[in-house]
Amino acid sequence: MRMKAFAGTVVIVIALAVVAAGFMQPSAMPRLEGGDTDNILTQLAGYRQWALVNPTPVIMDRRAAAACAIVLQSDTTSLNPHSTRYISVYVNRLGQEAMMKHLNPVFPEGSIIVKEKFVNQFARKPELLTVMVKRNQGYDPNTGDWEYLVTDGAASHVEERGKLERCNTCHASYKDTDYVTRTYLPREIWQKLR
Repeated sequence: MRMKAFAGTVVIVIALAVVAAGFMQPSAMPRLEGGDTDNILTQLAGYRQWALVNPTPVIMDRRAAAACAIVLQSDTTSLNPHSTRYISVYVNRLGQEAMMKHLNPVFPEGSIIVKEKFVNQFARKPELLTVMVKRNQGYDPNTGDWEYLVTDGAASHVEERGKLERCNTCHASYKDTDYVTRTYLPREIWQKLR
């Protein structure tokens, strides 16, 4: 009788060890950079440690701002996040080479681009962030598999997230650059793109 109880206990311990080992595998652990972007606020917490694309805030490109304004014109509940705003752009390690070195980039899955929006060129705290996250192939093939987000300036609250139509409409005209505008790139970077 004791032998059966002991064997039963051993089977239970082994089963629990197998289940625990499955949870300890690296693939089951959340990745802060890469394909698993469900915990986006954790990823965005350190965005200012990423590559700063434009060292000096620049005014939003008028064509992009106008296109966004046209899209938003029918939506009276939202403000144009690009209109007359200065921006600083950051890109994570995964997207840095595509952003800074390729004329016709293809951003890898897990790339994240953050645009800080400032009320003027002297502001130090952004009023909001607009974010692009390159998702897995098939997420949204019509827009290069990008997910769009709008967060508060501290990146502590996601205001909107997903396949945002007003973002998709504007970025659709930038298919040759993987739907990323890059109008904010400094001249010295443009000259080195290959």
